[in-house]
Amino acid sequence: MLREIGDTQVFDPSVSPTPAAGCCNSGVKSVKNSLASKPATTVWQFVQQSRRLKIPDKPQIENYRQQYQREALWISKILNRATPFAGHIVESLDKRYLPVELALLPAIESGYQPDVHSTEKAAGIWQIVPITAREIGISSNQWFDGRSDIVKSTDAAISYLSYLNAEFHGDWLLTLAAYNAGPGRVRSAIRRNEKSGQPTDFWSLKLPRETREYVPKFLALVAMLRHDSIPGLEIPLLARGNAFEVLEFGSQTSLDKVAAASGIPEFSLRHLNAGLVHGVTPPGGPHHIYVLKDNAESVISAVTAIDPRDLYTLPATHTVVAGESISTIARSYRLSQQNLMDLNGLNNSFIKIGQELAVRFEADNAASNIEYVVTIGDTISDIAQSFSVPMNSILDAEGRTLDGELIHPGERLLINVDTNIAGI
Repeated sequence: MLREIGDTQVFDPSVSPTPAAGCCNSGVKSVKNSLASKPATTVWQFVQQSRRLKIPDKPQIENYRQQYQREALWISKILNRATPFAGHIVESLDKRYLPVELALLPAIESGYQPDVHSTEKAAGIWQIVPITAREIGISSNQWFDGRSDIVKSTDAAISYLSYLNAEFHGDWLLTLAAYNAGPGRVRSAIRRNEKSGQPTDFWSLKLPRETREYVPKFLALVAMLRHDSIPGLEIPLLARGNAFEVLEFGSQTSLDKVAAASGIPEFSLRHLNAGLVHGVTPPGGPHHIYVLKDNAESVISAVTAIDPRDLYTLPATHTVVAGESISTIARSYRLSQQNLMDLNGLNNSFIKIGQELAVRFEADNAASNIEYVVTIGDTISDIAQSFSVPMNSILDAEGRTLDGELIHPGERLLINVDTNIAGI
């Protein structure tokens, strides 16, 4: 079955399909695929022809496969949504010698929607939860969420799948179950069966209902794609290889400004760059964005013709999260602590988790120099990096350059944020 997420639909592992008539007599192994003799020139042909994953002849899989055939139109839309990402995912899997069919896993996880967040706080096309993100090295902060970044999340998900597969001795069904339910649950289920003398294959384990359905759902989608032709199923013809390029900028950059300069729809850039929480590269970098290869030249031509400072717009508000303070938030948005407090009518530095803070002055009131109060551990280099300015833009309270002088906690500095920084 399908469930709504916003105005789109993805597969819902919590809903079981209606058993298909005669399912047990039509195992997916018997399906012939005439594409096997043709060289793969497109992304999905490569996946179709791959036989790295074995599909068991199980009624649970066949039931879902027949359901997917009845919902071929929605499957087509989901595959089309994968267009910017599929090439990168498939090539990344192939380079790691993993089954390229795993490129279909985000169809089950998120419907290839990079900005989806679940009620369990999972995020990105691979639906990675915060605790797993920390374990596999995905970083997140108020500016950037690596779980929604197509490159970082895919690399991490592939590494995690590879690790799980090694732990479960090459058994991909147990690997997929562990990806969904967590390896601890799968290990516990295996131990219970071992103690009672029962088989320890996936189909024999007592696992959560979602996981028992998650694995056959995925395998059924793989089986469906291996069919020669299915009425209503339109598979995008994507040339193999990466569909997007990485463009490096020399300073903080806003997606809306790049969109306005290049004529590319902003939603298209946001779809590719969902890891940028505010649609802006982090103050301390990296300052890169992803653009489709077809658009790369036009973006480069457009942005090199304008002042790099015109490619940046601060977000209007910030939501306080655990661990943040007035000081850290002010630095992130190129404000002094007093600026931030004045903007929000605060008499003291007390803030609460979930509180919305204004972080942008109107253009007429914006100052080229902002005041910054030195805190313990600060260095001139760190401050310059935080505000994306060269070190000679850090001035003392009288407006003089510091010339290598030491700075001390409580000292007031002026930061010239109008300093010109190189662009692409």
